[in-house]
Amino acid sequence: MSIKVTIEDIDKRLSEYGHSAFVVTVTEEGKAKIVHSVISLEDDCLICSPGKGTLKNLADSSSVSLIFPPHSDDAYSMIIDGDGQILDSEKGSIKVKITGGVLHRPAAQSLNEGPKC
Repeated sequence: MSIKVTIEDIDKRLSEYGHSAFVVTVTEEGKAKIVHSVISLEDDCLICSPGKGTLKNLADSSSVSLIFPPHSDDAYSMIIDGDGQILDSEKGSIKVKITGGVLHRPAAQSLNEGPKC
């Protein structure tokens, strides 16, 4: 089961999950690029500096996902989807306008265990 995360929830959720996440974009060839970055909230957008490779990917597609891992095995991950925009190409910073988000259920702890719904 997933729990919806809205823009109204995001400040509270950042307090719970912390201010760093994996930033996911896709290369022109369709390969995922995943980097880790510090995240801040500014005017209902997430701001981060994932680097120039991510900026290059945003030239082809503005889609960005941010994955905030759980703090324990039985906790939910937070996944935020959005549209990315370059803020400062020299600093490698972007702004992500949130388009959706969920708290995603924990994975099974073994291959023999079913999902935790």
